[in-house]
Amino acid sequence: MSQEAPPELIDVGDLPEQRINTAASDPRDVPWKEPNQVSQGQANLNFTDSSGPLFNMYIKMAEEEDNKVADRWQKDADGILIFTGLFSAAIAALVAVSVQDLKPNSQDTSAFYLGKIFQLLADPNVSRESILAAQPPPFSPPKSAVWVNSFWFLSLVISLTCALLATLLQQWARRYVTITQPQRYSPHKRAPIRAFFANGVETFHLPWAVKALPALLHLSLFLFFSGLAVFLFNTHYTVFSAVIWWIGLAGGVYVFITLMPIFWHDSPYYAPLSSSAFLFYAGIQYAASRLVDFLWDHDYTFIPRMWPGKYRRRLFGGMTKTVQDTGSELSAEINSRILTWTIHALDEDKEVEQFFEAIPGFCGSDVVHDLERVFAKVDQTLAPAFSRFMSRTLSSSLVLEADRTRRVITCVKAVNIARLSRATMSIFGRVFGYGVEVLQSVDIGRSLRSSGDRGPNLCSQGIIAGVIASVTERDDRWMALAKDQLGVSEEVLQDYLAHGDSVLLANLIHITRPLFRLCLEDPPNMAYYLLFVLRCISKFDIENTLPGLQHDFCVLWNEIAREARRHEPHHHIPRWILRPIRHLYIALHQDTHAAPTAFDASTVNYDPVLFVSSSYPSCNIPSHHSDVTSETCSLPTQPATPFQVSASSLLPQSPPYCLSSH
Repeated sequence: MSQEAPPELIDVGDLPEQRINTAASDPRDVPWKEPNQVSQGQANLNFTDSSGPLFNMYIKMAEEEDNKVADRWQKDADGILIFTGLFSAAIAALVAVSVQDLKPNSQDTSAFYLGKIFQLLADPNVSRESILAAQPPPFSPPKSAVWVNSFWFLSLVISLTCALLATLLQQWARRYVTITQPQRYSPHKRAPIRAFFANGVETFHLPWAVKALPALLHLSLFLFFSGLAVFLFNTHYTVFSAVIWWIGLAGGVYVFITLMPIFWHDSPYYAPLSSSAFLFYAGIQYAASRLVDFLWDHDYTFIPRMWPGKYRRRLFGGMTKTVQDTGSELSAEINSRILTWTIHALDEDKEVEQFFEAIPGFCGSDVVHDLERVFAKVDQTLAPAFSRFMSRTLSSSLVLEADRTRRVITCVKAVNIARLSRATMSIFGRVFGYGVEVLQSVDIGRSLRSSGDRGPNLCSQGIIAGVIASVTERDDRWMALAKDQLGVSEEVLQDYLAHGDSVLLANLIHITRPLFRLCLEDPPNMAYYLLFVLRCISKFDIENTLPGLQHDFCVLWNEIAREARRHEPHHHIPRWILRPIRHLYIALHQDTHAAPTAFDASTVNYDPVLFVSSSYPSCNIPSHHSDVTSETCSLPTQPATPFQVSASSLLPQSPPYCLSSH
């Protein structure tokens, strides 16, 4: 009778399923076939016991962690073997020379007797008996030679010991993986094996043994340097001085590297003794805190009583745990670095879009604090990213219309929620520079009106204003968008439409004031992007509009011109606002004493006169100000930051435009 193999050793891959199910009387003893593709999910695995899914989950996570640890041990051992091989060869070469100083030299004996013979021949009166009875002095090696050879031989022995332990470490790592990852065992057998052997690794402190190898290697190197210093001191003082200076410098750097992780927890520098030094330092802090807590009066020690717990966590958690706890405290600086690194690491448009989609959720997180500082730090970094992404989206013919609309809404929603002023201006520059199709889409405008979590914001308002000014087919959808944007009733909107380009003038006034306020808070170079917005929405005939709106325009012009003269020459933002809308002022004030004299309708955009604030006059015609309420004439004397005042609060909530009769 043939003897069957144990169930655990049967290769079930070559047996039919029916044979497997009848091979064992106990379902727990049925062998388990390792799946070829783990990524198929545990739904595709046929477990023979109901504990299989949980054990399989444990095995997957444990194998991933064990493979990382074993690979790290293997690499550490490889580095130690390479270093010890070269280092031991260098020590052996020097020891071969220095070891001669520890034993008698036959040449010294010959020299002694030759000296006696010379003495006898040179002085015949010397007694021959005394010469013949003389014996060489007993050999005693120099103390320096004893110290040098002691240091070097000990260094050589420690180095070879490290090589032996490194070889053993490689074998330990392979054995650990082999035992904990048997391929033909069912999950309920593999999991206990792994847990049992992993417990042995922790019980016998194998990680400590791994960390001890570099420490021994460093000790070997220090012993070698010590022997070298003694050797050179008794050989040549100049050479000794040169070498000892370098050894002292290297030793000081080593000590500094050892102590750096203690005082700077984000330091990447580390030495084998850093952990021991950290535990010693944390122990002193903990003992001192307990002593202070014991000596001080209870009523006045509510703050010091927090120290023992803090230092106790450091002492028993170790240096690695302390670094992790410190790094997990999400400060504004760390969060800004996370965002900056992530956006720089992304290449594909799909990944960049996912990053922008995640910004609103990041802003609404319960664990992320101080968002104002976070986005103030990354605004300048994210602005070029938004600009490049929008440029590729709007200029490429390969992007579908639905994808283009979704990306525009995603970017606008991100800058609205995070209140990224520079990124807002970058989007303005791309949309109004390349996004002709975007500005012709009422659907995008309506989507932007309803996409903000906190209500429509400044970036949305700017693009919607461009849509209102660019769309020529004013159907019901356009009417609804314009009514929501301007905040007017349908009756007022119909009145605007019945009087030429009044709706476009109302649109211009509605968006110019908040844009001007925002630019007063930001660097002057960001005002360049306002040219795209204002040039787009100011293409209309202002003479064919309602007088009340014309008066509102004059008030707005006067406010900006007054700010331009007040900030001359340090702040040129107001001039950048007045330049693209100057043709409207010229058309409205031609043949009046308020008409500009420094420029006219034929002046090119980059004429030097347009960069002088005094070139822009104020409208002082009384009839142009009679119907304007005080609410529309005020600018904030101290502009708030974007996180203190949202863009939606800067926009008028009710129509400030007066309907005047002709």
